[in-house]
Amino acid sequence: MPLTPFHLGPGLFLGALTLKFFNLWAILLGSIVMDIEPLALIIIKKCYQCPHHGFFHSILGAIFGSLILAAILWKFREKLNEISLKFKIQQPFSFKILFSSSLVAWLIHIFLDNLCHFDVFLFWPSHFKPLFIGPAIYWPLNLVCLIFGIFGFLLAYKKIKTPKNL
Repeated sequence: MPLTPFHLGPGLFLGALTLKFFNLWAILLGSIVMDIEPLALIIIKKCYQCPHHGFFHSILGAIFGSLILAAILWKFREKLNEISLKFKIQQPFSFKILFSSSLVAWLIHIFLDNLCHFDVFLFWPSHFKPLFIGPAIYWPLNLVCLIFGIFGFLLAYKKIKTPKNL
């Protein structure tokens, strides 16, 4: 699902469920940051029909990208924690948590993309695609992501508004 915000849905839902264990910043950014790659490839090639998913849409790319994202978030952890606390969100900011949060979200994204995009290869450099269904599932998958996002938003809103002592 290149260049769509719908991947935030599963990330927000996961983040709202796991605020004590994962980092919401890492989950949300880990849900969408790899789509910079297709955007760059589309701009460079000027061809939407050409393959535009690459290394960062693989498990190896997810590990490497999550390490980079975790390092960036680690550098800004104090400022991000201040912003989180303004929204009454307390969450861990250890490098291990930032990496694992990003990795889980990244893997969810590439798994969903692998279902409908012919050019996403989870096991890159192998072109083995045991989970590919086809482009017909693209819009139903977007709808599912949107629904997860709505439930994730409602769940996060409820957790933020609910007093801790109740």
